[in-house]
Amino acid sequence: MRVLMTGLDKGLFGGGVSGDVVERHRKYADLAGHLDIIVFAGDNYQEKQWASNLRVFPTRTNKFSHFARAVEMASTLQEQEPYDLIVTQDFTAPVGMRLKRKYGLPWIVNTHSMFFSWNWLGFNPLSWYLFFLIKRAIKQADGFRVNNEEIRDKLIDWGIEKPILVQPTPIDVTKFKSLSHVIPAMPTGRQAEAGIQQSRLDPRVKPEDDKSVILFVGRLSPEKNVAMLIRAVKNLKEDFELWIVGKGPEEANLKRLAGNDERIRFLGPKTIDELPVIFQSADIFALPSNTESFGQVLLQAAAAGCAIIATATPGARSVLSNEKYGLLIPVGFQRHLEAALKNLISKTFEREYWATQAQILVAQYDPQKGFNNTIAFWKKIVKG
Repeated sequence: MRVLMTGLDKGLFGGGVSGDVVERHRKYADLAGHLDIIVFAGDNYQEKQWASNLRVFPTRTNKFSHFARAVEMASTLQEQEPYDLIVTQDFTAPVGMRLKRKYGLPWIVNTHSMFFSWNWLGFNPLSWYLFFLIKRAIKQADGFRVNNEEIRDKLIDWGIEKPILVQPTPIDVTKFKSLSHVIPAMPTGRQAEAGIQQSRLDPRVKPEDDKSVILFVGRLSPEKNVAMLIRAVKNLKEDFELWIVGKGPEEANLKRLAGNDERIRFLGPKTIDELPVIFQSADIFALPSNTESFGQVLLQAAAAGCAIIATATPGARSVLSNEKYGLLIPVGFQRHLEAALKNLISKTFEREYWATQAQILVAQYDPQKGFNNTIAFWKKIVKG
């Protein structure tokens, strides 16, 4: 089966901090047979061929030309060697609509995000224009894959009657549960002083004084609401460190908000190979997002044995089974976040209980089943 996919994830070109997105699409390509991906990207990106059956093409255009260029590129590829299926991300759905009309190919939309939420729309006319463009387009699709039941229900409310597969993005968390917490032997004298200084620079080890480590990993953008997490920890009197991993448009503002609080450390972006030992060195993982359709970092944190606190977004509720495997707090409620953090920092029993619950979650998680379900759905839609 030859599949053409369109999307926005520039991590598909590699570059160090792309997470497991390349390996994930290698698996899709191997299971399907052949996968080509057109990514909305600027002219600083180049075509990548990760394997004989996996190619990634940049549109190399600006945001106002991505749609037209993607259709042009897809048409050229289709005429060279026809595809059996089109798969688009929700934001690139108008491309799928035009290709379906032109070639009569079956078409699936992957809806990963709550793009129709007020958090995204706001009062931006361009966002509203894209919303109506996407909504009109996806109604012509032949099937949908969504990350959680709430997105499925929203599509049904829109009058969608096509097949909908509820299948979160499959991720491999093996690396994250392969190590135990890294706690070095306690040095003495000048060695101790040097060691403490080194631990503040090296996130691969817990602080020598065995402070609790709170961890956030993700894009430093408004919807992740890292500012609420920083404000919450600054109000706490307990002894701990907060490690913030990632980069994004809010980074400078967040550093100003953290001020001179030495308990808060910005570690910058990390590669998928660097992340496991950081997760393993943390005690508590906090995800304060305003919106989250899945949140793969929750599974990574669970595999590493962290106690988890997350805002009750659709994705977090789905992954944590409505507080069976981690603590959920109302979205945007700083007081609740402060109370939950204080409880887990000060009460070892509570922290260990939720860490154990998180590992039970991971023991039940089977990424290969997710890959198989997705490919089976693709084949179902192709067959009609």
